[in-house]
Amino acid sequence: MLLAIRDRTRGWIAYLIVALLVIPFALFGLYNYVGGGGPQIVATVNGEEITRAQLDQAYQQRQAELRRMLGERFDPSLFDTGQLRRQTLQQLIDRQVLVDYAQTNGLRASDTDVARSVRSQSIFQVDGRFSIDRYRTILEQNGLTPEAYEAQLRRDLSITLLQRAVETSAFTTDRALDRLLELQGQRRELAWATVPAADYRDDVEVTEAALQTWYDEHADRFRVPEQVQLRYLRLSPEPIAEDITVSAADVEARYEERSASTRNASAREVRHILASVPPEADDAEVQSALEEIEAARERIREGEAFAAVAESVSDDPGSAAQGGSLGTIERGDVDAAFADAAWGLTPGELSEPVRTPFGWHLIEVTDAPAPEMPPLDQMRDQIREEIALERAERRVFELANEVDTLAFENPANLEPAAEAAGIEVEETGWVSASGTEEGIASEAAVLQTAFSEDMLESRENSGLLELSDGGYAVIRVMDYRPARTEPFETVRDDVEAAYVREQARASARAAAQSIADAVQSGESLEAAAAGVPAAALNPAQWSERNARALPAGVRETGFRLPSGDDQGPRVGVATLPEGFAAVVVQSVEPGDPASVDAERRAELRRTLNDLDGQASVSAIVEALRDQAEIRIREDNI
Repeated sequence: MLLAIRDRTRGWIAYLIVALLVIPFALFGLYNYVGGGGPQIVATVNGEEITRAQLDQAYQQRQAELRRMLGERFDPSLFDTGQLRRQTLQQLIDRQVLVDYAQTNGLRASDTDVARSVRSQSIFQVDGRFSIDRYRTILEQNGLTPEAYEAQLRRDLSITLLQRAVETSAFTTDRALDRLLELQGQRRELAWATVPAADYRDDVEVTEAALQTWYDEHADRFRVPEQVQLRYLRLSPEPIAEDITVSAADVEARYEERSASTRNASAREVRHILASVPPEADDAEVQSALEEIEAARERIREGEAFAAVAESVSDDPGSAAQGGSLGTIERGDVDAAFADAAWGLTPGELSEPVRTPFGWHLIEVTDAPAPEMPPLDQMRDQIREEIALERAERRVFELANEVDTLAFENPANLEPAAEAAGIEVEETGWVSASGTEEGIASEAAVLQTAFSEDMLESRENSGLLELSDGGYAVIRVMDYRPARTEPFETVRDDVEAAYVREQARASARAAAQSIADAVQSGESLEAAAAGVPAAALNPAQWSERNARALPAGVRETGFRLPSGDDQGPRVGVATLPEGFAAVVVQSVEPGDPASVDAERRAELRRTLNDLDGQASVSAIVEALRDQAEIRIREDNI
């Protein structure tokens, strides 16, 4: 539509249309300024708001999880968007009721837990160690402050504490464990008669009317999702990095910088003495605590043991009983002033009084192991590549601004931007919204933009899109094919193949069921199978539940059937890749719990406890939801 307006309107008519369009847009903007511009609320839980932005973010994460799980089989068109968004919203509501419960009951993750969780996340690490610079950079790139991120992390850890508290309360009795072991160790003697579907293919009558009817009933099988063809520019740091020269001096300087950083961040064994100062303390109280810590320092300097002084005067009860020892700590475990002092000491050196929010400290480092750092020769290539990539990323960022500007100024043409950046304009084949395994169509930002209504209507250059490798792209939709069902004439051969396959399998299943019915009526498996020409009898075999000697379908069906003798013939129909089988359970031997060693029993008990614990958590969530005041605003979802 927009293309048509642009192409067919000229002169004063165009200006009139623009003027008419300006009025509602201006009023819309005014509305956002005076009262409608706040975040859209999709739900409230006990007064706590869940915004549309939070739902969008969680929904995108859910789609990313599905994409990772399903790989190339992922197709967004197969999922009901509305239903998936509502499921995501329900998960956000569940999370909020747990957060409320944890806060009400005083379940709160400690500062140490938060610090340990942050340091353990690989995304914040460089060379396997936590990097404060990388931490701050990544948070800044995602529009987060350390305070906001750590508050969110603390809430998540509090929920984890609650879940663990519930899960660890589950208990499995010895009788329940023995019963499960009897079932797990059970052996069954199974006999079966297979009926291959291929034997019935020639018996299927194929008519055009039957194929048309089948096609009409299964048209969704031949539905092709909407597709686009794209032209695009891609700025990636890796190709640029290959052409960047890094001097030996730069490599050596980076190595020395990393060595110093590693030494500064390495763990240390530390002990301390604390003279606590309350948060609301006045100057006199602060001075009194300082005098206490200076007196303790003088006692140590005169020869008294640090541990003895700590035990007698330290206000930190946890460490005082250990001679002031805090054990092995890392910089992120303690206050910045404490860390600066501790990492400025050599082993055995006593600090001056150090002030933190907790009070005054004396600090002594008892051990500072030298960090292990590979020699420069082993790291030279890695560091060179790292520096080249950093410079390439800066170059990409510089080029991205120019590309973005030129793509905007030339909305129907990518060549000017490509020429300025020294890169080629590339094209894709037909791409669906599920994307591809690699390449530009594997990028979530690209797919989301390519299938947006604006891009499909305007066919103009997109804005600058950020890619997963740190690069950027600009795309333009060249052509579009809406979702469609292939006509019968096009897929007629596929329809016939599917129809024959389905009819043959239906006949094979009916034959296998007739054998099972005959056995259920008292006939032997041998006699029943003899009445079906296509059936092949297999002699009885003993099998355990997870054995692989028998066909999987036979084994699974055989172990699902009743085991009691008073329940009549134990017979069922199994699905096999090549057809079906009538399966008969001839004998059952229970497992022996006494044959399972203590280690295996303990492992199984933990598994059962975990399952029961998860069920308990689900029950608690349901109970909390029943008690909570929940409002969902359907119009905003």
